[in-house]
Amino acid sequence: MGGAESVPAPDLRVKRAMALAKMDMKDVGKFWKQFRKLDKEMRSQIDIEDYYEAIEEQRSIYGDGIFELLDITHAGNIGFGEFIQSIVVMCLFEYEEIMKYCFYVFDKDKNGYVEKAELDTILNVFHHVASGEKLGGNPAKAKKSLKISDDGKIEFDDVKEIAERFPSLWFPAFRIQNNMMVKYMGETWWNKKKRQLQDMKNLKAKRKREKELEEDAKFERLRQRKIRKKMGLIKYYACPWNRKVYDKMFPKRVKDVDHGLSAEELAELRKKAREEAKRLEEMMIKNPSTQEWRNYLKSKERKTKIKVQREKGLGPGGEPLTLAEKEASKQRPKTEASERQQRLERRRAKHKLVNKTIAN
Repeated sequence: MGGAESVPAPDLRVKRAMALAKMDMKDVGKFWKQFRKLDKEMRSQIDIEDYYEAIEEQRSIYGDGIFELLDITHAGNIGFGEFIQSIVVMCLFEYEEIMKYCFYVFDKDKNGYVEKAELDTILNVFHHVASGEKLGGNPAKAKKSLKISDDGKIEFDDVKEIAERFPSLWFPAFRIQNNMMVKYMGETWWNKKKRQLQDMKNLKAKRKREKELEEDAKFERLRQRKIRKKMGLIKYYACPWNRKVYDKMFPKRVKDVDHGLSAEELAELRKKAREEAKRLEEMMIKNPSTQEWRNYLKSKERKTKIKVQREKGLGPGGEPLTLAEKEASKQRPKTEASERQQRLERRRAKHKLVNKTIAN
């Protein structure tokens, strides 16, 4: 009867437990076998007292907190779905999740902090101190060493600090988990399962990061393509320092991370970037560059390219210059007065053209 084939059809809670722990029906069958041992009356229900007795723990509000966390309502007994889900969730808790669970259970008002009286309740429950009795031994000494703020409010970070400084106080919080792991499937199985789930989580995060990097690279390639089209091929490669001028027209990708901004602020930032890009685009349409201005830019790019090549010791075609050619390129050629006058007039005409373009 304990085989996987005799397990009833999984209900919603069983399916959630299977999804959470990545279990198959063979694993569920092992839990079903343990459940049937506790179901002495064969009614597909077990008493809560038997649930605790199986893991050698006293029933407490700390243990019952897992049922509250999972929205399990019971009248002293639970079914197989509640049984397997509560065990899987409790056994898969990591250290900090156990601390959060403790805080959740004893923060009765759910206001984000516990008071000194609630802390006393936590310790009394952990160490099985009956009503009217006092905490004794090492836990009592550790409790006296606690420093609580004047307002008496203890937040989650304070609870973590207490647990790290005084592990003897908080050890019972982990005992119920350890007993469950030993009783059901064994510690080795649970530790292996935790490593498997963590590896899957890390792999998922890695793939997500790789996808983000791929999307960033794709976006940047498209952005540079638009800038290259706007600048022109020669200017784009000959004057790479001028590309940043087009960043407003073609803004870089705004990443949701690394900014610490809220969703509303990010939406507003994207909206402003779109509006600025639209404004610059409209301005380019209203004031298109003239043929004279484009010729001027090409001439300037050509001269800049020649200047860079000369500084590198290269000729117009990219061939290395001889020593005589290098010396000749450094000397200013002698010109006639008429040539100087023509050059001056051309320079003035260019300045007029630039001023006219800017004015438009």
